[in-house]
Amino acid sequence: MSALTKHEGNEGLWHTVFADGHPVLAGKQKRYSMLPGTPRCRLCHAPFGGIGGWVLRMRGLRASDRNPNYCNACDGFLDAFPGGAEVPMSMMMVDIRNSVLLSANTSPTNFAKLVTAMRGDILDILARTDGFVLEYQGDSVFAVWPPGFLGANHAEKALEAAELAAQVASSPGHHAAGVGMAVHTGNIFIGTVSAPGGRMQGIGAFGLDVNLLARLTHAARAGEVLVSTDTFKAAGRPVPVEKIRTEMLKGIDHPVEAVVLGTATPALTEKPVSPPPGHASGFAMHPDRSRITRSGQSRCASGKPTLGSAVRLSRPVCRSMPRLQPRATAPVVKRKSIVRAGVLPC
Repeated sequence: MSALTKHEGNEGLWHTVFADGHPVLAGKQKRYSMLPGTPRCRLCHAPFGGIGGWVLRMRGLRASDRNPNYCNACDGFLDAFPGGAEVPMSMMMVDIRNSVLLSANTSPTNFAKLVTAMRGDILDILARTDGFVLEYQGDSVFAVWPPGFLGANHAEKALEAAELAAQVASSPGHHAAGVGMAVHTGNIFIGTVSAPGGRMQGIGAFGLDVNLLARLTHAARAGEVLVSTDTFKAAGRPVPVEKIRTEMLKGIDHPVEAVVLGTATPALTEKPVSPPPGHASGFAMHPDRSRITRSGQSRCASGKPTLGSAVRLSRPVCRSMPRLQPRATAPVVKRKSIVRAGVLPC
């Protein structure tokens, strides 16, 4: 039997899993979701860490050696029954705006912390709306709400996630780190992805509606969530016509109408502004207060930016280091010796 024939022969099984809901998988997801611990298997939700992970390891269930995103049981299932099916599904994509410019203006460590913090915010939202991550793509996240896991209200769940994301981005004291988001509902092919030689790599999604979502995400401004009118219709909600924006997306041969949630933040500028009094001299703040850049001045020895879902610099970063207060009787200290000691004043 050829690999293609084997894939096609499992289409009914995969349609049951993602469109209708497989009773065995649904039972496992319900049981494993009650156990604490992260990260989890992307298919059955079995925890790998924490107390829940310890309990399951005692029963022989653990992260797969071949693909750590899945447990060894689900990895065996994916390998034994490769394939996929076309399924109507709600999807979300989240992407950091101007990430190339941002990564050029800050250290790799700080950029990695920013991406990690963004992922943490999205994971919290997905946990509250029963969605799950299908794939991490650099500084973006691709999440889905399969009907086979959630039933007919998958679009409503995705819409709730979009509303939560817009609320988080616009909440007082929270400065979203230049994140654009989009939600769309459409027909996709979801199934196993194999590398040359037949080795299974994971589960992926393909099709025009996936590309449409990616283009819609790119059209969203920082702080915005663009929700296609298809998602509103699939959720059975009236479309708020006063919030509709029509986008001409690259590669899509028809205009796409999307509802704008949230408020766009100012775009990242090329030139950073000087930090206000009281801020660490090692970082300069952009006008939208959501980016940090390395300035030409020296960074304090203990200065670390506050990185949550966003970068906040509303208070001095280096509060632990006392300022050097010159005195009339104090001996003159050369700046070069201070630099060598690594204790430049904040």
